[in-house]
Amino acid sequence: MSDTLVAPPPAGWSAVESPFHAGELAAQERAGVRERMDVNARRGIRDYMPEQHRLFFAEQPFMVLGGVDGTGQPWATLRIGEPGFVSTPDERTLRIAGRSLKGDPLAGTWKVGALFGGLGIQPATRRRNRVNGVVSSIDEHAMTVAVSQSYGNCAKYIQSRTPEPVDFSKQAHADETPVISDRLNDADRELIANADTFFIASANTADDAGFGRGADVSHRGGKPGFIRIDDDRTLTTPDFSGNLFFNTIGNLLRDPRAGLLVIDFVSGDLLYLAVDAEVIWEGKDLESFAGAERLIRWTVREVRRTRRALPLRWSGVQYAPQLEKTGSWTKATSGWRKLKVAEVRDETSGIKSFYFEAADGGPLTAFEPGQFLPIRLNVPGHAAPLIRTYTLSDAHDGRHYRITVKREGVASTWLHDSVEAGAVIEAKAPGGAFVLDRTNARPVVFVSAGIGITPMIAMLNSVLANTSDGARPEHVYFIHGARQAIDRPFADELHAARKALPNLSVHLRDSSTGGRGDIAYLKSVLPFGDYNFYLCGPASFMQDLYAGLRALNVADDRIRFEAFGPASVKRTERSEAVAPVPPVRDPERSSKVVFMRSQKTAQWSAEDGSLLDFAEANGVAVPSNCRSGVCGTCSTRVVSGEVAYPVPCEGEIEPGHALLCSAIPAKTGQGEDSVVMLDA
Repeated sequence: MSDTLVAPPPAGWSAVESPFHAGELAAQERAGVRERMDVNARRGIRDYMPEQHRLFFAEQPFMVLGGVDGTGQPWATLRIGEPGFVSTPDERTLRIAGRSLKGDPLAGTWKVGALFGGLGIQPATRRRNRVNGVVSSIDEHAMTVAVSQSYGNCAKYIQSRTPEPVDFSKQAHADETPVISDRLNDADRELIANADTFFIASANTADDAGFGRGADVSHRGGKPGFIRIDDDRTLTTPDFSGNLFFNTIGNLLRDPRAGLLVIDFVSGDLLYLAVDAEVIWEGKDLESFAGAERLIRWTVREVRRTRRALPLRWSGVQYAPQLEKTGSWTKATSGWRKLKVAEVRDETSGIKSFYFEAADGGPLTAFEPGQFLPIRLNVPGHAAPLIRTYTLSDAHDGRHYRITVKREGVASTWLHDSVEAGAVIEAKAPGGAFVLDRTNARPVVFVSAGIGITPMIAMLNSVLANTSDGARPEHVYFIHGARQAIDRPFADELHAARKALPNLSVHLRDSSTGGRGDIAYLKSVLPFGDYNFYLCGPASFMQDLYAGLRALNVADDRIRFEAFGPASVKRTERSEAVAPVPPVRDPERSSKVVFMRSQKTAQWSAEDGSLLDFAEANGVAVPSNCRSGVCGTCSTRVVSGEVAYPVPCEGEIEPGHALLCSAIPAKTGQGEDSVVMLDA
């Protein structure tokens, strides 16, 4: 064995020439980040795979591939296999075993010299890493790639979902041969309308592209509806701030051809689209997508759909936190849309449910459980249409909306008396801020009275529809009060839910059992614990419950409510009956942080997260971009003290500096050693 020490490859991009081709540089110039990327990209892009990437690729049960077929058309595809099917014999060699899935448009095109783009992505942890190169060999067991570029991507817009176990020894099979068309059919449109993720393959195959020559595959994510369907051959998507390398857009500026891949994570259907792209840098249409910096309009040339091609199945989704700031992503100019009544169902003697579908046969805009549907009714005898909002009373399924209406008032009475199956009304996209928090598994308590049950049954049904135990609340308490038992709708649904959801407790109240639920009743049926409360009902009911919960020192942000009619609830910042108890900070697990330039000092503890999160929470502005330790934008000088990184950073850390998005104080506890001073 030789004792010769081999120096590790240099960090970052070592070549004098740029890692970008002319199209990427032009896009960076247009966005005003070219000079910045010349520095940041050279730190983050490598011509080898760091150890973290090599380990990461080997852990995944699938990899996204990008390449071009014999005509030069890019396609995004998948390879799957037992974790370890992607291996790295060394830092510049990637070896991919596994198999092509049925219907894969690149299955027969890989050959030595083919351009390769790869994306390793782990949705559960929102991690992703890119690798590009050229196929160097192919044998009966695997395809080997000589790596030319490797870099990490930020976690933005990745929806969290976990693949369920699968037997990879069994051959994946599709239900039928791929369906090929030149336009989107109704099933394709429905899949796209409900999609929260897609992948883009693009390429620059020109000989003058330098180190930027190659194929690339990228991820895009957003709320359902972020892929706007303009017609059966045109789609529009927003482009938001990412790593600012502009690999995809740069490629499209040189060659507008691209390949999109949309996955149905429930059925395993794969939808491949060959498209031509137009980048829209400015204009009124950008208003259609809150926060978008650009749009890309995709003209569809070919559609390939293979049913049940992907054997992986997935848990329910938890949307990326960045989506909270991006609006509803519905078409701004859509206005009122015609809906056809598919069914009318009697729930009780005075309550009916109305089921709607799109009159044009297209997909329905997705919504969150708890939101309402604005509708416009042309009621005889009224000079102007009546506009009302009714809570959607079922979980979103992409096919129907359901509202459940009590016979009360002019509009509701007209619905009961005059609207039957086949009738057409007008509606706008669902809206409202009263929605189920899907970000944690804390037990939830739904408390409603009268017709206030409608958002609660929608939330309960959405919990039932989510098959991932990890994403469900630890326990669900459903408490509903009505004047009489015969006035309660959804009896059959509640009965079925009890059987399907072991951690569901249902408590139904009426005049014979003491009336609607109040604080005393809640105390009698809820074990001591920490809950999220959702309240809906008449004004006095809402106010009494809210005040009672605050008196029990339930935090204001743990109480969400929706009132009907003129009801309103006065919030209080603190309990009027019990003095608020400040959170206890363990001095052995905290550290003082001093922001020198901002002249602010605050006590950090583990609950505060990264130093970037802590700075922002204390009103200290710190430049940031990837928020995952890749890009280096948040690099800040450490004046004194020490920091640590719970998860190792991939970005280069300049001596005496810290990447605040990933760093925390290294030393905690009493004394001078627990102070970190930052130049921020």
